[in-house]
Amino acid sequence: MKAFRSVEREVSGEIMRTDIFVKIVSETRSEADLKRDLEDSFAVLRDVETRFSRFRPDSELSVLNGSSEMRVSSEMAHILAESVSLHDETGGIFDPSVLECLESSGYAGSFDTASFGVPSRVDVGRHSGFGELVIDSGSGVVRKPVDLRIDLGGIAKGYAVDKVVRMLRERGNTDFLVDAGGDIYASGADLENGYDFWGIDIAKPSGEMGRAALLTLHDMAVATSGTDRRRWSVEGEARHHLIDPRTGNSARTDLVSVTVVGATVSRAEVIAKTVCILGRERGLDFATNRRAAVFMTMSDGKTVYNEYMKPHIYDEKN
Repeated sequence: MKAFRSVEREVSGEIMRTDIFVKIVSETRSEADLKRDLEDSFAVLRDVETRFSRFRPDSELSVLNGSSEMRVSSEMAHILAESVSLHDETGGIFDPSVLECLESSGYAGSFDTASFGVPSRVDVGRHSGFGELVIDSGSGVVRKPVDLRIDLGGIAKGYAVDKVVRMLRERGNTDFLVDAGGDIYASGADLENGYDFWGIDIAKPSGEMGRAALLTLHDMAVATSGTDRRRWSVEGEARHHLIDPRTGNSARTDLVSVTVVGATVSRAEVIAKTVCILGRERGLDFATNRRAAVFMTMSDGKTVYNEYMKPHIYDEKN
């Protein structure tokens, strides 16, 4: 039997207000190298939070939000450019400039803080604006209306995981798992358990026991978005963090949870959120037209997935 070295760590709630798990397995790399890579993985995740969190007043994002023109870092320019591209592709459903809508709905403070669930402003109503952001690729200067404020929460976790994946591969790692609160990249295989893939559960909606499905992934990303977590109520009305930019309010959707498998975590994360906001019919068409593998749990508990997801679902009957 082959001998494997492995390192792993789980950190709960300290980074991006979510649970982070990283595991690296190797037949050839030293334990010291693996431990260094594990440390550096968490350093990358912390750095992304420091730069892109709207909850940190000293973050680069917070400084940008208070400006109408600013020369940003190359990393900020990159994530903003990716966000603009995805905003266009989703027809504006993915819109990082819904921050005022989030705050007016009650998501002004981070989850599990005193200000979470407390509306900070009057209802802002119908929203539009991200298309007004302009990035000068030559100078790195970003221009926008001063009152256009951005929340990168819909892409930053995926971006952070993708950045860790690139670092680990550049250092010669092939078999590892990076999980940031359900935004996951499964690289290579689960060697310790003798599988040529990683097994990833699709959990049932919050409050239900068990799993909805088991995915078998090799060199693939997976992300889940839903309306069943980060929920609160304002004057008896249920709210959640998925804002529909067409209305400026929490999305009214027949979907509770959406899981997407793809090449990168950031893209899978955005597509999952977009599908969830669009609802079953339009969301399924949106994903399938882009050959994106999608698994949906509806508000009545039924599950639906498309042809591109089918190869990734483990059939316990076989």
